[in-house]
Amino acid sequence: MSWDSARAFIRQAGAARPLRSVSVPIDRADSRTLAAAVHALVDLPSVDVSAMDGWAVAGDGPWQLDGTVTMGAPPAHRLLAGRARVVTTGAAVPPGTVGVLRAEHGGLLPDDPEWLRPIAPAPLAGRDIRRRGEELRRGEPLIRPGARMTPPRLALAAAAGHDALDVLAVPRVELIVTGDELVGAGRPAPGAVRDAFGPSLPALFERLGAAASTRRIRDRLDPFTELLAETHADVLVTTGGTAGGHGDLLRRAIVAEGGTIDFAGVAMRPGHPVLFARTSAGVPVLGLPGNPLAAFACLLSFFPPWLDGASGRPLAPLDRVHAHDVTATGRQRRITPFTWQGARAVVSPWAGSAMLRGLADADGLLVSPVADGEPALLLPLPW
Repeated sequence: MSWDSARAFIRQAGAARPLRSVSVPIDRADSRTLAAAVHALVDLPSVDVSAMDGWAVAGDGPWQLDGTVTMGAPPAHRLLAGRARVVTTGAAVPPGTVGVLRAEHGGLLPDDPEWLRPIAPAPLAGRDIRRRGEELRRGEPLIRPGARMTPPRLALAAAAGHDALDVLAVPRVELIVTGDELVGAGRPAPGAVRDAFGPSLPALFERLGAAASTRRIRDRLDPFTELLAETHADVLVTTGGTAGGHGDLLRRAIVAEGGTIDFAGVAMRPGHPVLFARTSAGVPVLGLPGNPLAAFACLLSFFPPWLDGASGRPLAPLDRVHAHDVTATGRQRRITPFTWQGARAVVSPWAGSAMLRGLADADGLLVSPVADGEPALLLPLPW
């Protein structure tokens, strides 16, 4: 399958099993995806309020002072013509107010501090008053479903009267790390390999908006098959065992469990042995190659599209970059770590399937174009 087709396929697979909705307090909703539209529960402002510090005035000046507007209180008794009342920014102006005279535009009469005179042109009708519902009206839709919450959107929802929001549940990822050659700590002995996925991939899933639990299993068919049958995750991600060789058990375990392999192999380098399948219960399985750069390239290529689909979003478009060091590779996409040097994208020399050094300092991954003259695609890194 082509790299582009695989991304579209996995996005559709995510859409077929949408994430459930949960309600969370508004102060815990940052970066979460809305499950339902946010509507205004109140008018904003809820009453006519002053946009400046100064005096609410009625009629022509000079004006006799008539007290002070209490901040946070509902509109006070009516302001009569020829009267003024001290007001601060955001306070409700009393009925009868013509406009607000800014503090720097007025002053008290030296011989009678109960009277206010303008030292600039008197305010026009409605000057420096924010009218009720000027920003939003009760019942008005504010934030669409599928939007990712940000601090400004949280602020808007809170101002609109919300204490909690309906968001999509954080997807549960079960990460299965395989390989008898892997050791979990210390310096590996000759012939052994330090597990690089256990410490890194859960953190990557968290950055992508998912929560991962990790299990390590031996290269044995029965425990692999049992794990596929018992998982309750939203998606299961495995590392290693995808190439179909003698020691690669993932395909055999999926078939033994009663699952379905949707594709095994994508026209990409590194990462061509990547696999996508479903268990007998329909849980999606993303099988990553065992080589580190290949695994990261596949995860960053295919997990975000699954998450887009499960969250009800379209496939996120990728930026296009003109990179001098990236040539067209036809149907088989080449994925390479790169760094920015000024405005130029420069590919890393550490781009082998088993290498991590180039990715560790990369600004992103470049995806080679299909035809000459086309730009490369930029696969973003969530760090």
